[in-house]
Amino acid sequence: MPHIEIKTKKNIYPSEAKKIIAKETVIGVLTTGTISPDGKKLFDEAKIAWAENVPEKEFMESKDQEEG
Repeated sequence: MPHIEIKTKKNIYPSEAKKIIAKETVIGVLTTGTISPDGKKLFDEAKIAWAENVPEKEFMESKDQEEG
């Protein structure tokens, strides 16, 4: 089943990118850290969307959302 990987690592290098690509079900990668230029290239070639430097608070529910 297609899914999005969320990583809280500081950096994603080609070795980690290759592991993610090998799963063959990942359609996107979000990380709170960075993705190396070569990692980005691998994701682009595998047609996997990616986003880096996503603030960790974007993954946390706010008190307002919990009450709503």
